[in-house]
Amino acid sequence: MNKILCLSVVLLCSVVIQSQEAATKASAASAPHGCAAPHEESAIRQIAEEWKVGYNTGNAAKVASLYADDAYYLTQHFVTGIVHGRADIRAYVQCGVDAGYHIDSIQIIRTDCSGDLAYAVGRYESTNAGQKAFGVNVVVLKKTRGRWLIVAHESAVPNPSTAIQRLDPPSAP
Repeated sequence: MNKILCLSVVLLCSVVIQSQEAATKASAASAPHGCAAPHEESAIRQIAEEWKVGYNTGNAAKVASLYADDAYYLTQHFVTGIVHGRADIRAYVQCGVDAGYHIDSIQIIRTDCSGDLAYAVGRYESTNAGQKAFGVNVVVLKKTRGRWLIVAHESAVPNPSTAIQRLDPPSAP
């Protein structure tokens, strides 16, 4: 009898735990994307504006201050593709400033936050040496001592002449 009672209790506990796990997963899956707190969303979007203003006013130090000390910047505009650390990011930005590049606009398409981590997906337009260009970015941020800092930044400039021109939905089997 004791064995049956013990097995019943174990089985009941197992069922309860599984249903709680399923409810937690369902809740997480249905949670809306974006930052729950509007001030967090606003702070992340403000970083894009500060980046643009700093760049366009020739203030590479201001742009670099938006990055963590050990941040990574991935870009096809640098020979190794990776710029690492705030000091090197500042030097990289200074090269663009010195070349007379200008950020015309930055549009944040999506943000999401989870605890002290967040990301932003964006598109930018620029004028580089008189040529109009556009690119896309993914920026990963970490909240450190109450301030969002960029820890990873990837920038890509699509080549319209070689890019896939449209996506067709897959046909039904």
